[in-house]
Order: sequence, then C-alpha cells, then structure tokens
Amino acid sequence: MNKEDKVKHVRRLREKCEEWDLDGNVVLDYYSDRDLARIYNGLGSDSMPAWLRKAATFLSPDLEPTALVHDVDFERADGTRKSFDDANRRFKKNGYKSARKLYGWADPRRYLLMNRARRYGNYCQLFGWDAWKSK
Repeated sequence: MNKEDKVKHVRRLREKCEEWDLDGNVVLDYYSDRDLARIYNGLGSDSMPAWLRKAATFLSPDLEPTALVHDVDFERADGTRKSFDDANRRFKKNGYKSARKLYGWADPRRYLLMNRARRYGNYCQLFGWDAWKSK
C-alpha cells in the first residue's frame, strides 16, 4: 500500500473509531492522518515480521480500528507497567465494543470477534512488555 492509500485507510479507521465510540479515540484528534499512517502498523508488534502483521490484519479487519487506538497508546507509551496494562485492557474492551457494533447478539461472528480481541489482547500482554518499556 502506498503512502496516500495508507493515509486514506487510516482516515477510514479513524472515522470508525469515532462512529463506534471506541475508548481512547479522542487521543486520535491530536494526530494528523499522515501521523496516524506513520504510527499504525496493523495487528501485531513492530517486532513481528511484516508478513505476519499483514496476515493477522487480513484475517481480522474488524479489529483494525481497535489496533489503531492501541498503536497510538504505544506511541504515547511512558514505559510504565500501569499504562501497558491499561492499553492492553483497552484493546480487549474496544474489540468487544467493535463486535457489538458490527454484529447482532445472535450472530456467531460477534462472539468469534470478541474471542479474537481477547486473544490478541492477551498476546500483547504476554509478549509486548519488552517493546513497551523501550518507549
């Protein structure tokens, strides 16, 4: 994806964050779309191979707005355990909120997405500390 396409993509993600009222979306207002395009890396850590992040993002496009907020949390990281834990809790909370916005209560995709958000949040919690404290 070229730079301009990424900026457009991030603009759409920002709109979804606001529309779905994701927790922490107001912090996105401090950044331009170009800044957010630089910060946003999809689902997964910068330490992961790019192909793996692309695969995770491709498999979970409904979590991209959640990942945008999480990436901004990471960008603003102060290196403390509390902010790390808060960011990962917010990822799960926003993933659940996204699932409820996208799918009705009787739609199994709602619960599959909630489960994926929980798992990804847990992966961040288990494997992301070293990257977080380096900020």
